[in-house]
Order: sequence, then C-alpha cells, then structure tokens
Amino acid sequence: MNLAKSIINELKEICNLYMVFLIVFIGLFTYFVDGTRLKVKGNIKESNLAKIIGILYMVGAPLFYILSRIL
Repeated sequence: MNLAKSIINELKEICNLYMVFLIVFIGLFTYFVDGTRLKVKGNIKESNLAKIIGILYMVGAPLFYILSRIL
C-alpha cells in the first residue's frame, strides 16, 4: 500500500500543466503531421495507428492531469 501511495505522489510531482501542454502538442503533431505523411507514402495502417496514438495523447494527458489532482 505504501508503494502505491509513493508512486502516486511521485506522479503528482512530475505532472504539471506544462507537461500536459507538451504531451497534447506531441499528440497534435502525431495526428496531423505523422498521420498525413504516412498516408501520402501509402502506409494506411500506420497512418491510422498514428492518428489513434495522437488522439490517445490528446485525451489522455488532460485526463491524467485531472485524475492526479483529484487523488
């Protein structure tokens, strides 16, 4: 139990608003730039995967920030 609490406390210290903006920017870049470049090259599966990863970054970072502030 102490290990879980210490891990949560460490994640709270690491996660700040600047980190969230950085991860969201990475998600936007992955979605729009990487997804488009892969589609132009003909890599449709990789393009779809890059878009899914981008969406997960854009949604996951704010959710993680909110959850870290609640816990």
